[in-house]
Amino acid sequence: MARGSDEPNPEDGKILSPEELDIADDEHVTEIDEDRYVVSPDVRTDDAYGNQVDSDATPEPQPEPEPATPEFTDANVHRWLAEQMADSNGRYGFDVTAKFDGNVDQQQLVSNDIVTVFESFMLWYGRQIDGSTAVEDVLGILLSESNVPVKFPPGSFKAMVRSTGLAPDDSIADLVEHVEERDGAEF
Repeated sequence: MARGSDEPNPEDGKILSPEELDIADDEHVTEIDEDRYVVSPDVRTDDAYGNQVDSDATPEPQPEPEPATPEFTDANVHRWLAEQMADSNGRYGFDVTAKFDGNVDQQQLVSNDIVTVFESFMLWYGRQIDGSTAVEDVLGILLSESNVPVKFPPGSFKAMVRSTGLAPDDSIADLVEHVEERDGAEF
């Protein structure tokens, strides 16, 4: 507009009113701070993160992603069991699933005492074999029938001989007779 002239100059364009100068309500404008704005010609920006959102599109609700269903394979189950055992608090342990005459049973134990773990496993196994026979008899039969020779420490053998009440001058035949009368020896 030329100075002193009351006539608008067509090259200057239209004069905007104060309401037209207020851009805060425009769909293409996002206020990022007091008197600071982001203006986009085609899209509206998300004022929280500055992500651009198409001004004409209505956001479609996103379905919740379905949790991945683990595949139950032998390898995955064994890997999971191994991880559980590795993450346990004990230094020793076992996790067994076994089948006895068609019946399946499971047992798990973790401990810092290796003897407790072994003893618990042996007792559990012996109880599964035959419910009518004493566990110590079942274990003795299994060990004697197996191809694994069991070597007992000398202290165990001495304790077994002392438990018979035999004297040093008694014979090996007396020891054998005593063991037979008791239907075995306990070590």
